[in-house]
Amino acid sequence: NKDWAFIKDMATVPGEVPETAERIDLPHSWNAVDGQDGGNDYFRGTCCYLKQVSELPEADKYYLEIQGANSSAEVFVGGESMAVHHGGYSTWRVDLTGKLAEETQIAILVNNAANETVYPQMADFTFYGGLYRDVNLIILPKYARDRD
Repeated sequence: NKDWAFIKDMATVPGEVPETAERIDLPHSWNAVDGQDGGNDYFRGTCCYLKQVSELPEADKYYLEIQGANSSAEVFVGGESMAVHHGGYSTWRVDLTGKLAEETQIAILVNNAANETVYPQMADFTFYGGLYRDVNLIILPKYARDRD
């Protein structure tokens, strides 16, 4: 959850981290300030989170666990789309097995714009955008399959 690159108002995955990227730690919301003024004029759109992962232990399975991304999100690994999730209030996982190289960029595009497939549609609260809970890499180690 430490040292992610964040790019506001970006709906594509960049090949490299732009110099303008802000370094942040999770949990994070891009509406932490503009979502509190009560004027319903806070930013609603797509933003990009980037993380380089490297030097991972050998394992049978790798999963990325997103505990909260409001309200729609898409995960990319090495530029390849791996999963899309709609709904900002639930934990979900993406199987990354076989997709991680020695050094791999993970990108998560998060969008809090109005969306007819995600409920609630209207409320008396701000639809904060961001990765507002932890993101975990779950590593299931290799175990000896043949035992005497």
